[in-house]
Amino acid sequence: MNDPELLTVSQAAEALSATSQTIRNWIRAGQLAGVRIGNRFLIARAEVERMRGDAPVRGGESPWEFDPDKPPAPLPRVSARRAGDDAAESSLGG
Repeated sequence: MNDPELLTVSQAAEALSATSQTIRNWIRAGQLAGVRIGNRFLIARAEVERMRGDAPVRGGESPWEFDPDKPPAPLPRVSARRAGDDAAESSLGG
């Protein structure tokens, strides 16, 4: 077995596509189990695998679905008058 059972914060961050600071934050928040030895955190490989399984699938446009010839979808418009705006204007004398 070549794989070490404990990973450094950097190794865990790479495996989870996160930053080292995010990994430290997760450990401090109790979302990721890790041990502190001296000034280093070490994370069990099984814990990284658990987090990988818990990770939500990112939504959004895949770069492979992008069509440069297709015009982009229009941005949603905000209506000129919202229900709350009328009350604010009446109190301001508008």
